Amino acid sequence: MSEHFSIPPACDSREGIELTLFVPCFNEEERILGTLETIRDALAEINCSYEVLIVDDGCTDGTIDIVNTFAQKHPAMEIRIYRNPRNFGLARSFVDSAFLGRGRYYRLVCGDNVEPHETMIKILREMGNASMILPYYPTLPGKNYLRRSISKLWTLLVDRIGGYKIRYYNGCGLYLRYHVMRWAPYNYGFGFQADLITTLLEEGASVKEIPVQGLHFDRPGRKSPLHFRNFLSTGHTLFRIGTKRLRRILYRTSVQPHKNVVVQPDLKMKIEYPKHCI
Repeated sequence: MSEHFSIPPACDSREGIELTLFVPCFNEEERILGTLETIRDALAEINCSYEVLIVDDGCTDGTIDIVNTFAQKHPAMEIRIYRNPRNFGLARSFVDSAFLGRGRYYRLVCGDNVEPHETMIKILREMGNASMILPYYPTLPGKNYLRRSISKLWTLLVDRIGGYKIRYYNGCGLYLRYHVMRWAPYNYGFGFQADLITTLLEEGASVKEIPVQGLHFDRPGRKSPLHFRNFLSTGHTLFRIGTKRLRRILYRTSVQPHKNVVVQPDLKMKIEYPKHCI
């Protein structure tokens, strides 16, 4: 990494663990097994020590029973389970789990198994090459036109309001765990990563963006993103991002966030998913 952040020893790697994977679960019994198998297959090809934090965010189905069974069959995997007293949502669980983790690096892995293990390998092999490894998706099978349009609009708004130049803010990025503990805000809604990324850019963190494969999966019965609470939370996030830019202008800080971004070129990828990803 080009920059040097001082990480307090208590907030760095503990017990020799390099990577913490945070897996949030809210009624994922049909897909959590595939997620765990993807993690197992990917980390078998990555030479690093790791732990998997499974967060039960209010499950009412058999998700955790499946996780327990898998953990018993694969004792070599460091799997720990935490149960929230109620559904806290992804943003809060993301930050809470960073404090529970022990790895130097930290990454969210969605519990609904939307990522082939090749993508996970590609991201994790970039550990140490930048403060943030941010994936983006040249194509994303399963994502309808409305959701694609919302994603593009969100990225455009964050870039224009904040003065940044990032391709995608909502992918499962790879961070230094200390950065999540130190600078992650308390958010609701899907904009929490944009808030974290823009704050880290303000601090001079470097970014490497890489094109990856992915799969969008709409769970039956899932609410539309177009509802009042999402508008309120995204509006709050955009306000915070705008105030950070204003502060940068008023105090004439020397940080130029877009200068620290390295982007790999788009690749022509043949997307093939193992059966447990479908």
